[in-house]
Amino acid sequence: MAYAGKTGASRNIREISNSPSRGSLAGATARSRPVGALVTGLAFGLLAGAAVALLFAPQGGSETRRDLRRKFRRVGRSGHDAWDDLRYELRSARRQLTRALRRHQTEDVESEPVDS
Repeated sequence: MAYAGKTGASRNIREISNSPSRGSLAGATARSRPVGALVTGLAFGLLAGAAVALLFAPQGGSETRRDLRRKFRRVGRSGHDAWDDLRYELRSARRQLTRALRRHQTEDVESEPVDS
């Protein structure tokens, strides 16, 4: 069991304000430090991982660059194809919606009683 201090003694707890008028810049940066530390740690981890991967790569640098260019081209083409497919689907859906709205308007006009 951890020691929690004297029993019955009041604790001095600081209140952290959420309002910008009472809060200070130092308090805001203290709260954002964990996020900054996380981002910094991730960046260093990515750099270290990339360096280790390049050091232990089974092929030479020119071959690796060629393979990366091929993969990026392939991803670019498949991404372009996916956008084209999405564009086609959206145009088709728009046409169907337009036709349905026209049909609905003509049905409303035909079903209205004519006053004579």
